[in-house]
Parts: sequence; structure tokens; C-alpha cells
Amino acid sequence: MASPSAADQRLKRQIQQRCEDDRAWLLTSQPFTAKLLMQLRLVAVVDDRLPTAGTDGESIFFNAGFMASRSDADRRFILAHEVWHCALGHHRRELGRELTRWNHACDYEVNALLKQALGHCPQDALYRKAFVGQSAEQIYARLPAGTAPPGQTLDVHQPAAVPGTPGQVHDPDFTPQQASEHSARQWRQRLVATAQQIEREYGRGSLPGSVQRLIDRLRRPTVPWQQVLAQFIHTTLSGSRQWTPPSRRHVHQGLYLPSQRSQMLSLAVAIDTSGSCQDVLPDFLSELAGILGACDRVQLDVLAFDARITQRQTFNEGELYRLTQIEWRGGGGSDIRPVFTALEQDAPPDVLLALTDGHIAVPNTPPGYPVLWCLPESGCRPVEWGTQLRIGG
Repeated sequence: MASPSAADQRLKRQIQQRCEDDRAWLLTSQPFTAKLLMQLRLVAVVDDRLPTAGTDGESIFFNAGFMASRSDADRRFILAHEVWHCALGHHRRELGRELTRWNHACDYEVNALLKQALGHCPQDALYRKAFVGQSAEQIYARLPAGTAPPGQTLDVHQPAAVPGTPGQVHDPDFTPQQASEHSARQWRQRLVATAQQIEREYGRGSLPGSVQRLIDRLRRPTVPWQQVLAQFIHTTLSGSRQWTPPSRRHVHQGLYLPSQRSQMLSLAVAIDTSGSCQDVLPDFLSELAGILGACDRVQLDVLAFDARITQRQTFNEGELYRLTQIEWRGGGGSDIRPVFTALEQDAPPDVLLALTDGHIAVPNTPPGYPVLWCLPESGCRPVEWGTQLRIGG
């Protein structure tokens, strides 16, 4: 492996100073973001493993040649972009989602926030006005699987100093660390503490509106339903499953995801086709498909019901995209008991997810597998057993 040349070292020093000056400039125009930026080391590198920029939560590493090619406004935006990846804890929120699609959703979330705060967004960055004010979880559910969005990512998510190929330039200053939950907690604390400092110095209302809403959510935290759904599935299934070396299905994408050793992951989804569930149904199924997309072997048993089972379809891991294409039929009363009866006649699922408004007839006793009641905001919990999740917003 080659080391940076003398010319590379001169460029590194030049861009290092330029980015330090950018941080000082942000202190006068965006003090909140700049104070967060002060929590990170700025490290210019010339390394073929890092074509753009990236952060590990402790440092921002940036390719000197890449940053030299950007305008002043773009360069400051990229530095702020890295800070907000840390502040929003994107690495801990992934929860088994398809990685490329999740990274795109995170970039859309950050870039929408920063365009409002900075009044600028690079022309080639991922930005969509429709995503302003939405979380990465909400955006992920709206992104079509397997489709490259217009624009590009201007940074490397979760950078790693992995072995390269002969002839590559490797910079000894490129030393990213593994992101941790401890680091995520630190960043949540830094966000709130920095907001309090800004409010003391500049008064309440001095933060950009998008940033103020985020801080208010942290002070009165509510977890996005998409994150709760992913965590429920992960927690419920992880105790009974073993993990093997990486799945070969994803290696061509540069993704090294664990594969499951033994039985197929089996989930059942009961869909109440009454009108009150129709508004949340597309987002729910899209999010579910995204969560399960990281698994090698999936069997999803989808049962629509009113007073009886009106539709039943089975999907494997390669067919999850079809979930949002189903035309639902229903009407009449709502009784989920036929769903439990049908599942008892087959091998029981690992989990049953029941999307319903709660105004249904239910069995008197719980089944021998976990049940998650997925309720719209206006719905009511139909029975005391099982776990409740509010869908919406």
C-alpha cells in the first residue's frame, strides 16, 4: 500500500486549515451546529478507502481532494451534515433495515433539516422537499426498494479502515472507530445541553425551527412507531435464533449481513380491512417489508379479515415488495378469531402482527406466540394480553 505523497500532505494541511476556518465561520452564522461541531476532531486524509467524508462519532474524516473540489458553502454543509448524523444517532436506528436504502433515508432527513437551517444544500445531494420535517424511519417507508434516488450521498456512512487492494493509497491518519451505544447516548446529552447553552446566550427562539422541534422531541421523547416495530421483531426473534457468518446474498452490494442458521423466520400479519385502518396500511406494510428485507429466509402469512378471512397470501423474502400492491377487500363486521383458528391449524408463527382499529371480537385467551396489536391513533386496545403499538404520524 502506498502512503500519501508530499503533494498530498501539502493538500491535507491546506484543506485542514480551510475546514477549521469553516468551523469558525459557522460559529457566527450557525452557533448551535458549530458548538456541536466543536465536539468532533477534523481530520483531513488522502486515502482511497474514503472518497468523500465520514464520521465515527468522535472524528470527521474527509478526503482532502474531495473537499478541495467543493465550494465554501458545500464544504460547510458537508461538515454540518456529519455532525447531524451523530446528533440524530442514525447508526443505532438502523435496526436491521436494508442498509443502502436506510443510508439514503438518513441523508434525506439530515439534508432537509440543514437546508432549512443553513439556507443551502449542494445541488448533487439527496434532498426532497416532501421529506422536510420527517424522520428517517418515515422516509425509509416511502422510498422504493432497490431504486437509486436522484442525487448522491456526499459521505460514507460508518467509515471503516478496511484492508484495501494493492496500489491503493492508505493514510495512517484515517483511523475510524466502531460506533457505540455509549456514543449515541453522549450525543443525545450534547444536543440538549448545547440547546440550553444557546438559549441562555441568545434567548428562546434563537434556534432554527426544524432544530427546535427536534430538541423539543428529545426533551419529551417519543419513539417513532417504525423503530418500535423493528425493535419488537428483533427482540422477539433474537432469543430463539442463531447467527452464522455473513449472508452471501448481499456481498455484491458490499453489505455483510448475518444469515440465519436454522428455521425460516415465520411471521403472520392480520389486516383488519375496516376503513379506519386504510390510511396507515401502506406505510405499515412498506415498513414491515423493509425490516424483513435484511433476513435471508422469510415466510410472511398475510390474512385480511372482517367477520371472516377474506384474503390470505404467503410471501417469501423475494416477494416482500408485493405487499404494497395488494388490493384489499372487506367490509362488514370485525372478528379476528377466525385468524387465530386458521393459524392453529398450521404451524404457529413466530409472531403475529395484527393491524386493527381494535373494535373487533377476540379470543378469550392468548395464543402460544407473541402478538403485537398495531393500532391507528384513533384505535383502542382490544384485549389486555399482547403488546400495543400506535401507528401514525
